[in-house]
Amino acid sequence: MIDSMKIVLVSLLLIPNILFARDIEPSAVFAVPAIVSDFAVDSERVFVGTDMGVVYVFDMKSAKLLYRIALEPVKDGVGRLIPARILSVDAKDGSLLVVSVGEGGFRDVWLYRDHILKKVVESDRGLYIKEARFADEGRAVLGTFGSEVFSYSLGEGYESYSARASESTIGDIAVSDDGSKILFSDEAGSISILDGATLKTVSTIDSAHLDKVHSVAYEKGVLVSGGHDRRVGVHFSDSSGYYIKSDFPVFCVGLSPDAKIGVFLSGDDQALQLFDLKSGKLTDRLVGHGAIVNQIRFVANRVVLTSERGGRVFLWRLDAETQ
Repeated sequence: MIDSMKIVLVSLLLIPNILFARDIEPSAVFAVPAIVSDFAVDSERVFVGTDMGVVYVFDMKSAKLLYRIALEPVKDGVGRLIPARILSVDAKDGSLLVVSVGEGGFRDVWLYRDHILKKVVESDRGLYIKEARFADEGRAVLGTFGSEVFSYSLGEGYESYSARASESTIGDIAVSDDGSKILFSDEAGSISILDGATLKTVSTIDSAHLDKVHSVAYEKGVLVSGGHDRRVGVHFSDSSGYYIKSDFPVFCVGLSPDAKIGVFLSGDDQALQLFDLKSGKLTDRLVGHGAIVNQIRFVANRVVLTSERGGRVFLWRLDAETQ
């Protein structure tokens, strides 16, 4: 487990000319007629949430649209019906969790299971939820902009635990595969590990970030973080680590399931930089995005999905030949 001991950081400069590095183009594109806010993957399906209140569901192998999940529209300040803008989506074991903007700007949380869409948290609760992620079976973790974290029982419909993870605004949330750990970052540059069952803070990571931590990814005791300070942090379970300097604020990062490959948004050209976790060496780049990249998800050790603030999600196969 990563503890609160100070980690040793090694600054690694970006090297513009890396021997044998390639520019890899996407293998497939999932296009939607709206701005992508978030996406999730489960059982060879890609769930793409949009600002128009619709989740588009694709077959990952064929890139064909399978079906759409449309949320109920909401009333704006003058009583007009408008799309329920989606903020986050998460998928696990055939279920989908969606956060959308509801009445008065407060948030609704939806659960889609067995082709039935059900609202599990109403906007009349007055919560500004930013993200909702599945934890262990039957439970979700909700994070608000005010850095409150809720453990919510989806079956029983109640909150079992709640905590304030930080005094600063939330940056990002990541949940370990078994739901035992919740990684929480904030705008002050801090990263905390919370116990998945009780939401108590287990440890605080010396992240070396000087500004907001926009994104965190966690696999097998390894944490990768991306900050507005143009740093990528790599933190190992023995409290060692290093950081990589970027030339652009690092809005999103990703980490392979085997915790061997990292990736981060590296510049205003929207290229994504791959690197070796053990050595910190920069390797190939993923090129092709035309708008700001907002999410990165590894779906296998050599397969990556990424989305942009436009209407596209890209699939990348890292072993593919360059064109």
